[in-house]
Amino acid sequence: MRILIGLTVLLIGVTGCAILTQLSQSVEEIPSSRLTCASNPEFVDGNLETVSTFAVNGVVRKAYQVFDDSSRRISSAQRRYVTLVDGNRRTEAIIKLDVPTYVSYVEVYPGPGRIPNFAMMTTTDDPPRFDVAFERVSDKQHEDIEGLTPVRFSIQREILYLRMSADSIEDKQNSIRNPNANIEIPLKGAEIREVKFFGIQHSL
Repeated sequence: MRILIGLTVLLIGVTGCAILTQLSQSVEEIPSSRLTCASNPEFVDGNLETVSTFAVNGVVRKAYQVFDDSSRRISSAQRRYVTLVDGNRRTEAIIKLDVPTYVSYVEVYPGPGRIPNFAMMTTTDDPPRFDVAFERVSDKQHEDIEGLTPVRFSIQREILYLRMSADSIEDKQNSIRNPNANIEIPLKGAEIREVKFFGIQHSL
């Protein structure tokens, strides 16, 4: 009987400590003053009125190419319309915290238009090694973001760098048709108003 009473008291004590621990912690926004983004400072300037665009390094070219169809008994030249990317269709930006911090979630406030194939990765390595250091964020990985409603991404880990990436968008309104019927379509980056970080703040 004494053992049973002792176990009950122990269980109540452990449960009470867990509740007190939870009460002593709360998820709060990490101040924008602790965040930097060299390529897009407006992403973390704390102002929802400012909009910044992912930097683009590429252009889409659509052209006819001649292929030799050797699968037939009599070889015949065929013209096929192909789409090639000169450069990189993928864009990215990296946000750094001042010190490694446990981040519960991140909210992305989109700008006008669409953010295609959006994804996040994180690391605590400093400087980060781009080939192996970054660990992907599985929440909403490679999904499109549309509209101005903020989208929340669960992080649940300690991070120092957050790497965001998205596909660029074909700017068809400014496409150029060459005399040989080739088409050159510039790429433009998606827009973001703000990226907010939220973590557990320990109360004294």
